[in-house]
Amino acid sequence: MLESLQKHLSLCKSIYPNFTDEANNIFNQFIILSKSDDNPLLDSLAELQLTSGKVACLLKESRLIPAVESLLSEKRLLRKIELLVPSQLRGRTCYKRLVILGPTRWFPEYVFNAPRASDIQVIHYNWIRDKWKPEPVFIGSVNVPKSEFLPILKPEKVKDTIDNEVVANHLEPEEIMLPSINWNQITNNLVHSSLASLDSEDEDTEARLFLLEGGDAVFLDADAKAMVINLEEDEPVKRIAVADIEPGMFVLLRTSSGGDYIIPLADRILGENAQRTRELQNEWKTLLRQKVKSIGLPAVSENLVKLGSRLANVNNVRHWMLNSSIKPRDDKDFEAILRFVGLENRLNQFSDAAYKLNSAHSQAGKYIRKLLLKQVCQSDLQQLQQLGRMDFKLDEVDSGNITAFRVVDIDSELRMISASKIAQSFEIERQINNV
Repeated sequence: MLESLQKHLSLCKSIYPNFTDEANNIFNQFIILSKSDDNPLLDSLAELQLTSGKVACLLKESRLIPAVESLLSEKRLLRKIELLVPSQLRGRTCYKRLVILGPTRWFPEYVFNAPRASDIQVIHYNWIRDKWKPEPVFIGSVNVPKSEFLPILKPEKVKDTIDNEVVANHLEPEEIMLPSINWNQITNNLVHSSLASLDSEDEDTEARLFLLEGGDAVFLDADAKAMVINLEEDEPVKRIAVADIEPGMFVLLRTSSGGDYIIPLADRILGENAQRTRELQNEWKTLLRQKVKSIGLPAVSENLVKLGSRLANVNNVRHWMLNSSIKPRDDKDFEAILRFVGLENRLNQFSDAAYKLNSAHSQAGKYIRKLLLKQVCQSDLQQLQQLGRMDFKLDEVDSGNITAFRVVDIDSELRMISASKIAQSFEIERQINNV
C-alpha cells in the first residue's frame, strides 16, 4: 500500500505541483501513524470490558469484522467480545452493554430508538462532530434515557499531532465516509464492459439493482421472483417478488457457475424431453423477437390485442421474450402470440411443452427450497449474520454453489439491462455521487 501511495505522489509534482507539499505532509503523517502502537479506541474498549463483564461491540460494516477479530484475539481480555453489525440488532437477542465504535450518524436509528441493550456506549475520536440527543420515542413518554459524553481517554494521554484549527472545526461523520453509491455509474459500467460479448438475440429487460454485502451487486428481473432468506420469519427460506425484497434480507444467487440454479435441475426432471422442450420454447420466442425487431414493440402489442390477448402491453411483451419467462400466465395471451408468429397449427404442441417446462421449474424450485431450508436450519448462521454472506453447497443437485448475500441497499429506479446479466452478481467500486 505504501509503495502504491509513493508511486502516485511521485506523479503529483508534475500534475498538481501546488498540492505537492501538502500531499507529502499527509503521507508523512500517515507513515508516523502506521508505526504508532497507540490505539485509544482499543484501550477504551478494554477498560469497558474490565468494568462491565460481557460486552458486545457494534461495527458499521461486516467487512471490518475479520480485521477487528484478529486484533482482539491478540489480547486475552478482549477475546470474548462479541462483534455485531446493525442488522443483527433487528432480532430478539438483547445484551447487557453495547459498545458502538464510531459516531451515531453512521448507524441506523433503530439501534438507539429500539435498543437491544440497557446500556449503550458510543466511542469515537473527538475530532468527529457527533451530538446525539436522546428523545422519547412514544407519545406521552415521561422518562428520557440518561446520556453523558465522556472522552475515551484522559487528554494528557493523547498526543495531539493535528492542527488545533482543524480540531476546533471538527469533521462531520459523513466527511470521513466513503462516497455514496452512484447507481447510474454502476449500471453504465456494467453495460459498457459487456457490450462486446452481448448476444445479438439478447433482449433488455426492466431490472432492479441491489447492492450486496461485501461490495457486490446484482440486477434482478423486476417482474420476477427470487429466493431469499429472512431470518426474522418463522419460515426463513421462501420465494418472493423482487419488488418485496428489503434491506437486511439475504438473496440467494448461483455463484460458482452463474445464472439460474433452477434450470439444471428442471432439465433433469424433464429427462430425455429436456432438449426438445427447450427448443420449442426457443422457437416461438425467437419468432416473437424477430417481429419486435421488424415492426417494434408498440405494433406487436397492438396486433396481439387484436388477436385476443388480454395483457399484451409493451412491458409484458418485452418480458415474454425473455428466456427466463416460460410463457404468459393467461392462455389467451399465449394463443395470441402463437397465432401472430404463424404457429397456430401447432398450438397444442407448444402449449404442452410450456406446461411441462413450467411444471419442471416449479418442482425444481420447491426441491431446492426444501434443501436450502434444511441447510439453513442445520447451519450455524453466525457467519451469515456477521459477514453478510454464506455459501451453501447442494450436493443433491448439480447447481454449484449457492451464496446468500445480505441486501445492503436498493436502487429506487428500474434499469434496462441485458437479460444475460440478470441474477449475475458482480463486484463494484464505490462511485462518487455526482448529484
